[in-house]
Amino acid sequence: MARIWVVRHAKSSWDDVDLRDFDRPLNARGMKDGEQLRRWMQNQPDGPAWIVASDARRARDTAAYVREGFQISDDHVLYEHRLYEASPETMLDVIRELPDVCPSVALVGHNPGSSTFVNAMTGLAKALQLPTFGIAILEVELPWNELRFGCAKLIALHTPKSLRE
Repeated sequence: MARIWVVRHAKSSWDDVDLRDFDRPLNARGMKDGEQLRRWMQNQPDGPAWIVASDARRARDTAAYVREGFQISDDHVLYEHRLYEASPETMLDVIRELPDVCPSVALVGHNPGSSTFVNAMTGLAKALQLPTFGIAILEVELPWNELRFGCAKLIALHTPKSLRE
């Protein structure tokens, strides 16, 4: 049994209109949500052992909160350019390349790909939309290299808003 923690990056800033989309940082709310989620992650019994994140700045910044929250070693954090604006098919390809020794992974990316990936992996009848820094935890029973759409079960959904309530 393996788990995929699908994480949409935290809220990003649009203050600098001349900045490339790829280089946008987190805004104040994104950093506040990051601190909240980091503290929540520290109290979770079974977090991801690895992180694979988009190399866009806002995803890297979000991955830093995940790494700190789950105390994931730097050598288990990978940045993958293919996850920037990735389709669900590309996200699945990235997951299929994980080493067998990886028991669980946080996949930090962007929308609409992250939400569409969760829906494709679980076959949910009602489409799920991950908010910024939303976390969908999927459970799979196949080896990484055999994963396919429809093979996962959604076991939890966490959002900054749901954790504040």
